[in-house]
Amino acid sequence: MKTWFTFLLILGTVWGCQTGKPGPTTAQAADDLGGPTWVPDPTRMDPRYPDMQEWAKAGVRGGIPARSATPVRKRLAPGVDLQAAIDEVAKAGGGVIWLAPGDYPIHQTLRLRSRVVLRGADKAQTRLMIKMKAGFFKLTKLPQTVAISADSVQQTGLEDLTIRYAAVDFEPYDKTDFSAEWDKRVFHEDETRDTTTFVHSLSIANSTDSWVDNCNFLWAGAHPVGIRNCHHITMRRNFVDRAYVKKDGMHGGYYGCFASTHCLFYQETIRRIRHFALMLPGCKYNVVYRCDFETDVNFHDQDDGHNLVEQTRVHTPVWHSWNAVAYGAKGQHQPPGPSNILFNNDVNAKGTPNAYNRSKAVNQPGAVFMLATSFEEPTVSLRADLPAPKFGTFYAVRQK
Repeated sequence: MKTWFTFLLILGTVWGCQTGKPGPTTAQAADDLGGPTWVPDPTRMDPRYPDMQEWAKAGVRGGIPARSATPVRKRLAPGVDLQAAIDEVAKAGGGVIWLAPGDYPIHQTLRLRSRVVLRGADKAQTRLMIKMKAGFFKLTKLPQTVAISADSVQQTGLEDLTIRYAAVDFEPYDKTDFSAEWDKRVFHEDETRDTTTFVHSLSIANSTDSWVDNCNFLWAGAHPVGIRNCHHITMRRNFVDRAYVKKDGMHGGYYGCFASTHCLFYQETIRRIRHFALMLPGCKYNVVYRCDFETDVNFHDQDDGHNLVEQTRVHTPVWHSWNAVAYGAKGQHQPPGPSNILFNNDVNAKGTPNAYNRSKAVNQPGAVFMLATSFEEPTVSLRADLPAPKFGTFYAVRQK
């Protein structure tokens, strides 16, 4: 287990840091954790930690279906009307829409439907190119603009695709060098080159048992991914990199799990955005497992607690404005909820190895760390009074 985890971390670092490119372009079928063959493992539950029963339920109930399990209803090429195809397949009872390699421009919100899976031929070559523009909703007084919307759906999936914001011809402000000096304009100044990039790439809202698997989210206008008021969502093997809108108070640059429960984030790779956030009342029993983050994990604005981060690499760049594990600002946000556990993670806060926060709480293998429930330091504390789970993991699942 330890050797395999180390290999995953090295692989993620090589792909994400040295090349700046997403990982392999095909789904890793041999490792389908979160798929239909994985179930809770009652033999590894530790009765001292009843939350383990809930964490084992995280993700799509019954798992993300195998690629061969859902029939292909349509095979499409660039130039088609994607919305019409989605609506037609949904009306017929659902199935897979397979997209050939090429670019598919999105000029207005693409609305996903229940039991419809949008699948690319290859995630690097099948690209949904977002061509939409919108101003900041608090200034325009209009609803927030979303490129791809999965609202009130079930059994809906995105697979093997690239979703990229492509409405402007310049790059977001950020750094390619992990050790570059802090630069105020990255997170704390207005984007003045174009003030109409406030477009969210993907919003999943009020939905259950849906997933995004093996996709790239590149150069988001605002939020690359937002999951709101959802239950049992699986996000697996996706690569997220860069966003244009990342300034304070602008509601952009988040990969956010908002007021959602029992969501599974597995082997997610995240670079150069503002936060990965577990936030708002209702955010509970979510699992972040074996991910690779070069942004902070932020317990933001009164989550309900009882979330798990395990075996995850969290290394914030020197130029990032937050520590590796963070919470909102006193006076602006509410404090985190209770019993958020961090276990066996590899943490480096802005170039300080094994530091969760300014108090330099050290991540010790096999030791249980817990997030603070107030705005007092330390952000994360070693809980010497809490034993390690009996079988070495809080995420007790197994293959059938």
